[in-house]
Amino acid sequence: MSLSSRAEQAIRPAGAGGQIAESGTARACKVRLSGVGKRYGAVTALHSTDLEVREGEFVTLLGPSGSGKTTMLNLIAGMTAPTSGRVSIDGRDVTDVPANKRELGMVFQHYALMPHMTIFENVAFPLRVRRRSRAEIDAEVAKALRLVRLPDLGARKPRELSGGQQQRIAIARCLVYSPSIILMDEPLGALDKKLREELQLELKRLHRELGITVLYVTHDQEEALTMSDRIVLMNGARIEQMGPPEELYFRPRSLFAATFLGDSNILDGTVKSTGTVVEVETAYGTFRSSEIEPGTAGVGDAVQILIRPENFHTQPASAERNDNRVTGQMVNSIAYGGVTKTFVRLSDDKVLVVQELTKAGRMTVEPGTPATLSWNAGDGRILPPAKPAVSAAG
Repeated sequence: MSLSSRAEQAIRPAGAGGQIAESGTARACKVRLSGVGKRYGAVTALHSTDLEVREGEFVTLLGPSGSGKTTMLNLIAGMTAPTSGRVSIDGRDVTDVPANKRELGMVFQHYALMPHMTIFENVAFPLRVRRRSRAEIDAEVAKALRLVRLPDLGARKPRELSGGQQQRIAIARCLVYSPSIILMDEPLGALDKKLREELQLELKRLHRELGITVLYVTHDQEEALTMSDRIVLMNGARIEQMGPPEELYFRPRSLFAATFLGDSNILDGTVKSTGTVVEVETAYGTFRSSEIEPGTAGVGDAVQILIRPENFHTQPASAERNDNRVTGQMVNSIAYGGVTKTFVRLSDDKVLVVQELTKAGRMTVEPGTPATLSWNAGDGRILPPAKPAVSAAG
């Protein structure tokens, strides 16, 4: 299918569970990992993993350095062979198929443009390797450059372009031969914040317009939350949790997931009672929560309560509001552009963070001023205690 034909097939947003729905039917599986693992001697780079990626999905492999996300991408790309398990693409077993025969698109953090070639020649290179006709090359390169909104730069050399323009050209070179799957490894990592945010929107636009399946590797949580239909969170060479961004953010299943995605406030405690509302006894009082994963804990078990900074309400120490309250002292308040973070220290020196929209003429916080933070039972998430850390490579 040509680039122009693919551009006519717009996809719908992801539905529940990250599956892409069209006319009420889940799209076909594009990539399947079945028990895929990778070891380098005594080091496990990826434990046995099962994963399915649906046609048209934008799936982000997210995690810290050494979590296994790049290893997983390389196994799908064919850059390295698995120690165990099978890799399938479009229903075909490609475990033993070399990378250059898998017909996948690749975009890297470092643009890998050939400096002696013009932009046109760089983008045309994949088509020339595939022995396409001159007329087809001219037409498809022009379309690819228009898609990335750089139609007039074909005669320039890479050194004459900005970093953001070079990354767009790298994307155009990937798109020009119409791969059905694109693998991206930290493609925006070298760009400044503003440019990175602009290209995030461009990548989402291209994804919607072309309907291409995207596997995207990043350690940037905001990037993953902004761009993904589904996030696969990696930790210790395993999948920690996967699901739509809102599920991982609001309903994390572990302390690692809660703290890696977004800011978090964590209170240690013990389950006092269970039911529709769970009561947890802590050093700061007994708090109520309605958010607990089934089977997480019973009465007497140690747990942790997650409260996102935006779910706190600040108020005078004497006020009563919401289901839960904890009193402390103001430490500081800092405006980070559109949001303001206020820091409140509790009796044992633990500091909680509150996040609110920045308002003009906001009041100055006096350190040491008593303050009460409150939150609703539905805004607290009960988590099991943290598991011991597991190291990995990749």
